[in-house]
Amino acid sequence: MIDLDEIAATLDTLPNTLRVLLAPFDDATLTARPEPGEWCVLEVVGHLITCDTGAFSERVEAIVAGADQVPSFDAGRALDDLDPMNSTIGDLLDELTTVRARSVDFVRSLTPDAITATAPYGAHGVFAASDFLLEWPYHDQDHIRQILDAVQRHYLPHMTDTMRTALTG
Repeated sequence: MIDLDEIAATLDTLPNTLRVLLAPFDDATLTARPEPGEWCVLEVVGHLITCDTGAFSERVEAIVAGADQVPSFDAGRALDDLDPMNSTIGDLLDELTTVRARSVDFVRSLTPDAITATAPYGAHGVFAASDFLLEWPYHDQDHIRQILDAVQRHYLPHMTDTMRTALTG
């Protein structure tokens, strides 16, 4: 059985976790791309903001309401519309905190019966509302790993070749 309180509590931790994790870093670190074409930390946080509604709460709400199709979501377009590169990490984390509080309230308003509702999602098949609820903290945790990888790279140039090779192969 899915524990909605656990999901809500897990989702609720993200903004403060990121605020503490990212506080020591300067703008150069937060805007550095780990590799060409990869997101920097500001973009990952922006992505987390836009996904709260478009990829998760709106989809769950639609499925629970009986939608005949899971709504689509264009993560790239949503991120472009937010334009996180013209924001500070503080502003982005404030926005994530606000958006996430609404999302946590939404998750807490759901019932176990409601999240069994299903809807097709194009060629991907049929999904239950619970699928997106479970993906949500998984998605957060995946992006925490991505952020950790990005900020770890901040230290590599300052290490000796021996240590850098020992850590990265």
